[in-house]
Amino acid sequence: MLVLVIAAGFVVFCHGNDKQVAETSVDTKGNYQLVATDGTLFTRSSLKGRPYITYFGYAACPDRCPTMLLRLADLRRQMRLAPQQLPIVFITVDPKHDTHERLAAFVKSLGQSIIALTGSAEVVNRVTDNAGVFVERRAQPDGTYRIEHTTNAYLYNADGDFWDTIAPSDSNAVLLKKLRGVLAIPSGAASASASDPPA
Repeated sequence: MLVLVIAAGFVVFCHGNDKQVAETSVDTKGNYQLVATDGTLFTRSSLKGRPYITYFGYAACPDRCPTMLLRLADLRRQMRLAPQQLPIVFITVDPKHDTHERLAAFVKSLGQSIIALTGSAEVVNRVTDNAGVFVERRAQPDGTYRIEHTTNAYLYNADGDFWDTIAPSDSNAVLLKKLRGVLAIPSGAASASASDPPA
């Protein structure tokens, strides 16, 4: 009897996970629906009406990801902006390992308000492809792995259009100028993005 109860619970658990993964999606325009740290589905369209920053990385990243995310959060603080006024979105490039629970722990370790998202490998790969993000998994001699990936963050205006890149090599003065610039653009204004921007 106990075995049957455990088996039934496992089936329900797996079914729930399958449904969650099945519901993650992205269309040809880059409008995604991914899983947030609380297990709910987060849609890109919910960001419309305010500028936001997107950074692609992974929870096990030893240096560049936490450094960039903390820097972005610090710049937001320097501008005296609430997280809701300039959301920082972190999308994993390692969906195989980065469950929403693992991303929740990662964000908690940073101590910052960051929207962290995961999903099925197929959908995440399409999201990174749409954004033109480089991703390459490399095995390490000790049996672990490292993922080489684009280290730039992407800045979007209030209409969800690509506005500019944020490079790790940019000075804080340059980054603050970019952020102030996008914040000054009213919703509905024509995008000043590159001719072939990331989605």
